[in-house]
Amino acid sequence: MSDRGIKKWAPYKSLVEQDYSLKEQKEKDNRIEKPTISNEQAEEINDILLNHNGNPLKICYYRRGQLLEVVDSIKKIDPYERKIYLVSKKVILLSEICSIEYI
Repeated sequence: MSDRGIKKWAPYKSLVEQDYSLKEQKEKDNRIEKPTISNEQAEEINDILLNHNGNPLKICYYRRGQLLEVVDSIKKIDPYERKIYLVSKKVILLSEICSIEYI
């Protein structure tokens, strides 16, 4: 008799709605609170953004219940829309930033 391998789990993937619901619940369980930043951290972030000179930065930001990190250079800072445009075409809101450091 041979092992059925992955075939034995096939019935559990037969309902698309169930699969979507399970993924959604897993994402909800893994969500964290947005970290608060102190005035000193906010000033440090502001100083780095003002003086970045195209150097690569490690940016930690909060989005949809997750802390994400990206290492990239800043292409443009839009103070009116409060967004940072990166060379890799990612866009980060200034309010999402938790920390920035030079690489």
